[in-house]
Amino acid sequence: MNGAGFIIFKESSVQTQPLMLALVRHDGIYDVPKGHADPNETSLQTAKRECFEECSIMVDDEEIDNNIVYSDARLTLFCAISEKSPIVTKNPASGVLEHAGYRWVDLEEFCSKCLPYLEKPARSFYSSVLSTYNP
Repeated sequence: MNGAGFIIFKESSVQTQPLMLALVRHDGIYDVPKGHADPNETSLQTAKRECFEECSIMVDDEEIDNNIVYSDARLTLFCAISEKSPIVTKNPASGVLEHAGYRWVDLEEFCSKCLPYLEKPARSFYSSVLSTYNP
């Protein structure tokens, strides 16, 4: 396992038009809170730590939809449904400001500006969230 992270949906939006958390890189590209695993970390531990380091959201277990997970050879992404507000600050471990800010965006906006390898899991998660929370 190389890395892990979260695609986070705003809880108050999932029953209408789900909004996703987009961390905005300094070049304007959309990203999600994710990063490399530390030694002996599980994928979920990595995802939680990276989410807190990158946007100050501590994802609680009850916010995670364990039925919505994406994994390939490089990255495991988990789905969280949360009302917590991100705060983009310098990474407490590295001291680096990794993102310029954040936005809550719909699927099409996210996919039009995201890193290319995030589009497939974003579309899959969005579809799953719609079918689960907006029957």
